Amino acid sequence: MEDPIEQRLRELMRGDQTADSEQVEDERMERVLHRVHIRGGIADLVGLFARWGWVVSEGTARGLRHARPTRRSPLPPAPTDSPQ
Repeated sequence: MEDPIEQRLRELMRGDQTADSEQVEDERMERVLHRVHIRGGIADLVGLFARWGWVVSEGTARGLRHARPTRRSPLPPAPTDSPQ
C-alpha cells in the first residue's frame, strides 16, 4: 500500500531528473522522509512540553492559594473577663 504523501514527494523530486536510477531515488526519498519524521517529532515534543509547563504552572498557582489554612466563617468574639 503506497502512502499518498510519499507518492507526492516522489513526483516532486523527479522533476526533470528522469535519468536517475530507482536506487538513488529511494535513497533520496528515505532522507526526505527521515527529515519529515524528525521535524514532526520535534514539533510533538515542543507541544508536549508546552502543555506540561502550563499544567505545572496552573497547579502551582492553585496550590499556592491553599498553602495557608483559611476559614469560611468569621471567628466568634473573644470572651471578656471584666464583670458587668
